[in-house]
Amino acid sequence: MWTADWWWDVQGKLPTGVTIAPVILSSDKTSLSVFSGDKKAWLVHLTIGNISKDIRQQVLSHATILIGYLPVSRLKCFKKKTHSLAGYCLFHHAMLLLL
Repeated sequence: MWTADWWWDVQGKLPTGVTIAPVILSSDKTSLSVFSGDKKAWLVHLTIGNISKDIRQQVLSHATILIGYLPVSRLKCFKKKTHSLAGYCLFHHAMLLLL
């Protein structure tokens, strides 16, 4: 993202001293604890796109921040036919509330 031609084209149109800072959200499903049984959550992280990918992916660089946890549900109350759609809706609704 930070090496693309469009980046430099847009940056060239901005006033002096102004820069673009694209926001990147990422999520990763993880187990919460070995003591909580099979409880899982989606961790949601935030970073900015003008940090090099090599730096951003290093844990010790502290280039990302945790902004929240999203619930993981088995959605047993839904039929198999609608299970996938219900999971999609739950994820996106929770992201809407988080942001």
